[in-house]
Amino acid sequence: MLYLINALAFDAEWANIYTDGSVKTRTFTKENGRTQDVELMYAGEHLYLEDEHATGFIKYYDGYGYAFAALLPNEGISVADYVSTLTGEHLNLLLSNPVSVEVDTAIPKFETAYTVDMSAILQDMGMTHAFDMFAADFSAMGSHPEGNLFINRVLHKAFITVDERGTKAGTVTMVEAACGAAMPEEEPKRVILDRPFVYLLIDCETNLPFFLGTVMDVH
Repeated sequence: MLYLINALAFDAEWANIYTDGSVKTRTFTKENGRTQDVELMYAGEHLYLEDEHATGFIKYYDGYGYAFAALLPNEGISVADYVSTLTGEHLNLLLSNPVSVEVDTAIPKFETAYTVDMSAILQDMGMTHAFDMFAADFSAMGSHPEGNLFINRVLHKAFITVDERGTKAGTVTMVEAACGAAMPEEEPKRVILDRPFVYLLIDCETNLPFFLGTVMDVH
């Protein structure tokens, strides 16, 4: 009878675009041990992230209003196990306090898309009446002579593309997190994303992430 659509789109270039010489073919190792050849984009960054289970970095987009953050779980820790430790409070603290230090980084060029029917998920979370044709009450929105209005499906779709020039992303939902800098350290760090990792797109003005995901293999 009707569709409600909430959309978000993001298209930005890096503050420092990768050159042809900074892109090299290297090996990406999946969690099952299998490997694949990928194009890794190498650069030096200056905002380092670290907690008990992972290391990472922040890379700015042009204008410095938005940033890409990557978190690489330590060897032996799966992405799922690491994500389970990321409470909102912990993630906010981590992203709000990067260390200002030289970081040798590498990001794989990747493209990913995700689609899920969230109907069962929302009902398991307690949103049941809206999906019940008898219990739902959308009378303030509208009516139909053939029956009561109720929710039939909730579809979530997201995509992201990351390459030398920057990032393009789109989604139908928003999440949240941060950017900042702590006191500098002297010893350079190294974070090479050549195995599964977590990534976030961050609004630096509000210090909130509006897009997050994981890379388990590279397409």
